[in-house]
Amino acid sequence: NTMEDQTLYGKKLTFKLPSGYEVTIREQNGEDDDILSNPVDAKTFMNISKFIAGIVTDTDITATRLLTADDVQKMPSLDRYTIMINSRIFSLGKTLEFRYDWEGPAEGQVRTIDYEVDLKEEFLFDYGTIPTMQEMEAKPNAIPFYPVSKQSKGITFTTKSGKELCFDLLSAEGESYVMNLPMNERTKNQELIARNLKLKVGENYEIVKNFRMFSSQDMMDIRSTVKGMDPIFPGTTQIEDPDTGQRIMVPVMAVDNFFYPREN
Repeated sequence: NTMEDQTLYGKKLTFKLPSGYEVTIREQNGEDDDILSNPVDAKTFMNISKFIAGIVTDTDITATRLLTADDVQKMPSLDRYTIMINSRIFSLGKTLEFRYDWEGPAEGQVRTIDYEVDLKEEFLFDYGTIPTMQEMEAKPNAIPFYPVSKQSKGITFTTKSGKELCFDLLSAEGESYVMNLPMNERTKNQELIARNLKLKVGENYEIVKNFRMFSSQDMMDIRSTVKGMDPIFPGTTQIEDPDTGQRIMVPVMAVDNFFYPREN
C-alpha cells in the first residue's frame, strides 16, 4: 500500500524543547486538521494535545518514546507552543500572512492592511544551546527557555521569610482550569493554584487553597520566583498602522491560517 507508506514515512523534523527534552515530528495531514478543529476538545485545549500526540513520532520524554494526549495535556506549556510553531513551519512554511482592520480616521471607516511574520525568526530559539543575552534581547517575542532543565513538577523554592514551597510548570491542564473559571474568579492567585502551588508543612507539601498565611512580601517573592522559573509566552507579534504609526500586539495562533493553508 504505497499511499500508507508515504504518510508513515514522510519527512520528519527533530528539535529540542525549552524544557531540554527532544521530539521528532512528522508533517501535518488532513486528519490532523480534523482533530485540531474539534470544538468540544478546544474548550480544554485537548484538541491541541491530541494533535501533538499524533504528530510526535519519537521523543525522550517518555519510556515508550511516544506521547498520549494525556501526556501532552500535562506537558509544560512552552514545550507545547514550540511543537506547534515548529509543526506549522515544517508543514506550511515559516511565513504567516494575515490581515488586520485598523479603524479610522473617519467614523466607521476601516482600513484592511496585510502583514506577514517570519515565525522562525520571531518566535523560536535553538533550544539545544543556551542563548546569549544579545540573542534573547533580539527576540523579545520568542518562546523563552525554562531555567531548570527536564523538571516540570515539584520545583522547590524558599521565600525570604523562610517558607518552603513548590509548584509545577504551567500546562494545558492549568491553562484550561484558569480559562474555564467564571470571569469574576480569574484572580492573580488562580494562576498560582493552576500551577499546583504547595507549602511545606512539617514533612509534607500541602496544596495552597487560600493565601491568608502569606504576607504581601511573601506574595511578591512567590510571584517573582514563579515568573522567573515558568516564564509566559504571549504568542504575540507587533504590527504598526502605516498611516498613524500606532502599534499593537496581535496573537498569531489565533490567525485562521496558522494551522490551515489559506483558501484564497
